[in-house]
Amino acid sequence: MSRLKNGVALFESSTPGEFFIGTFKRAIRIYTPEQKLIAQCLSSRSSDEVAAEFPEINRTHLENLMIELEHEKLVDHSIGALRVSKRFHSKLDNRAKKNSDKSFDAGLNQLHNRTEPELAQTSWIAGVADGGAEILSARQKYLVEISGNNRVATLLFSLLLASGFSQTRFAPHSRGKTPLIGDLELGLASFRASDVGNSFKSHCESIRKEIALFPLDRERNYLDELAPANLRVHCGEFDPEILSLWMSTGQTFIHIPTPLADQGRIGPLVIPGKSPCLRCLELSERDQHGISDYQILSKKFTTDYPQIAANFIAALAASHIAQYCDNQSCEIQSDGANSSGGVDGLIKAELVGNVINIDYQLLSHPEVIAITRHPLCGCAF
Repeated sequence: MSRLKNGVALFESSTPGEFFIGTFKRAIRIYTPEQKLIAQCLSSRSSDEVAAEFPEINRTHLENLMIELEHEKLVDHSIGALRVSKRFHSKLDNRAKKNSDKSFDAGLNQLHNRTEPELAQTSWIAGVADGGAEILSARQKYLVEISGNNRVATLLFSLLLASGFSQTRFAPHSRGKTPLIGDLELGLASFRASDVGNSFKSHCESIRKEIALFPLDRERNYLDELAPANLRVHCGEFDPEILSLWMSTGQTFIHIPTPLADQGRIGPLVIPGKSPCLRCLELSERDQHGISDYQILSKKFTTDYPQIAANFIAALAASHIAQYCDNQSCEIQSDGANSSGGVDGLIKAELVGNVINIDYQLLSHPEVIAITRHPLCGCAF
C-alpha cells in the first residue's frame, strides 16, 4: 500500500495538457488525462484503493506512476502510529466504557491536532515512509540538557518541549548566580511581569506539562542528575573544567557562545574524538584571521540577545538539535540497532564541522563556516 505524502500537489503547466505532481522542491511530469485522474484519486486514497474502486484505470499505468512517485520520494508506504507513555484509566465499569470511546478523549484529540504540523515536517525527512510518526515519537527518548543564562537558553527549553523532546531539562545550577526570574525573561514564552522574582527552574517545571507535546512518561526520571544526556547545549561562555570534562567523557554537545556586538553564533556540534572541537575552531580562526584573543572595551557590554534575534537563533538551534536526533533515529531504524550513539547520523547533522554566524542586521542570511579537525589540536589523539 502506498499513498501520497501530505502536501503533494497537482500543478498545471503553462503547456496545454501538461501537469506536475509533487512539491516546489521535486516533482514528476504527467501528460495524459488518465494520469491526471490517477493523481486526483490518490489525493484521498492509497494505490490499492484506487485500483479497487476505479477498474477503468489501467493497472500497469497506475503501477508505473507509483514507481515514478516513489523514485522522487513522494509517497508513504504505511501510516505509522504515535507512541505515547501509558496513561491512567479507571477500572470502574462506567468509566471504562467511556474511556473506550476515543472521540471523548480530549487529551488524545488535542495531541492529534498538535502533532499534525510536526508530522508535516518529519514526514519529509529523507528515508521516512510512514508519515513521520515513528521519528516524531522517537524524540521522546532523547534527553537534552540545556545550560546557560540568556534568552536563547530559555526559548530553547520551550521550543524543544513543544516539538516532542519531552525530556528536555536545564542543567543543575545552569543559571549560576541568578536563579530567579529577572527582567530579561519578560516577553519570552510564558513569562509575565508577575513572575519576576520567582524561581526560574520551578516556573519552568510548572509549565512543562502545558508546553510539552507528548504526555510525560512517569517511568523516565529526566530530572535525575545522574541520568546521562544524549545531547547537551551550552549557551554562553564555557567553564574550562566543564568543557574538559565533556571532552574527556565523550559527551556530545552544541555550543552557542555569547554574542559579540550585533552578531551571534551557533555551533559547532561536537562529538569528542570524531568531529572538530572548540579548540579546532579557535586554531582555524587564528590561522585565517591572525587573531589569538580579544578584549571587550565597552563598559556596558550586554551578554544577551535582542528579542527578535533571540527567537531566530533559538529556532535555528532547535532545528539543528531536532535534525541531529532525527538522523540518529533514522540510523537506528535503517540498521535495526538499539543504540543511539552511531556516528553516521551525527555526520549528517549540518552543525558537525560547521559554525553558523548570524548578523542581527541580516537575519535572513546566516553565514555557514566550515571547520576541520586542526592538526595542532589534541582532540584527535
